[in-house]
Amino acid sequence: MDSVDPSDEQRARNELLFREVNERVEEINEGLNGESYDLLMVFVCECGETDCTERIKLRRTEYEAIRANPKHFAVLPGHEDLKIARVIEQHDGFLVAEKTGEAAEMAIEHDPRT
Repeated sequence: MDSVDPSDEQRARNELLFREVNERVEEINEGLNGESYDLLMVFVCECGETDCTERIKLRRTEYEAIRANPKHFAVLPGHEDLKIARVIEQHDGFLVAEKTGEAAEMAIEHDPRT
């Protein structure tokens, strides 16, 4: 495995933490609203910036489509980190970033759904 810049590794860890927060948000909304997959929900941006507190509005179906791949993260436009990810989808109000290299390995290893 190649040596990774410590700041890039920390950003990847931050993204994993934000993903975990979003998983809990989804669980809470599911408990409150049942199986409504068309429900518009508010998630935290899954970028690696520790001071990012911005929110992304996604339908539950959109979030589930992103989470179908553990390397995919929902981020706001301009929050993508092209050193550890590539943008694979652009939507109205959010992007889907796919982790690459060691960040991808970390995303798979620490996926809360596995």
